[in-house]
Amino acid sequence: MTVPTRPVICLRLAAALVAGLAAAFLALALAVATDNAALAAIDARLGETLGRLAAAPIGAVLAWLSALHGPRGIVVLTALAAAGLWRWRDRAGAIVLLLSVLGGATINHALKHGIQRPRPGLAQAAAAATDFSFPSGHVANATLLYGTLAALLMLHIASRPARVGVVAAAALMLVGIACSRVMLGAHRASDVAAGVLVGMIWLTACLALRCAVSRAGRPPEGHGSGD
Repeated sequence: MTVPTRPVICLRLAAALVAGLAAAFLALALAVATDNAALAAIDARLGETLGRLAAAPIGAVLAWLSALHGPRGIVVLTALAAAGLWRWRDRAGAIVLLLSVLGGATINHALKHGIQRPRPGLAQAAAAATDFSFPSGHVANATLLYGTLAALLMLHIASRPARVGVVAAAALMLVGIACSRVMLGAHRASDVAAGVLVGMIWLTACLALRCAVSRAGRPPEGHGSGD
């Protein structure tokens, strides 16, 4: 019986994860398309709850996070992160990061214009928004940037506490950006959830490709150049 190689295992696990995430996205998109009452109620409740944060001190921080992660901001942040990885001699990681963020942003934009869900139109951000609502571009891009960057940094960090810190920081940034978009009235909660799913699907595919290519370029385990 042939034992699957690590690249094969990596691709199989990634395919299973992508399939599960894609199923969740399709279910959410179907609920949006059919104006599901339960989903609308959840969106309204979370929108009202998070909308109250605008008057709180944290509201200014969330608004700043939202502005920082607009299309231009994401391009700048991605370029800086890729340059850092390149300087760190992780050129494959830099390429994967660019492919993940730029490719995923393109896919998300296409989905937005295919689904064409209108913006909520409830607050100040809606007046400046010229794009559709589902999935959230800010959140998808943040998922792609911080998710991919966290995964790549994990390859260079041996300390378990440091790894936990990297994952926690990435998750905190994503939660903050997601909450900011709902707080500002630019998106519904279901829009940001869809953004996370789209981002996770594409970054999983990109990381699986990185794993498969890097493993394929190494000699099989136990077959090194021994004496």
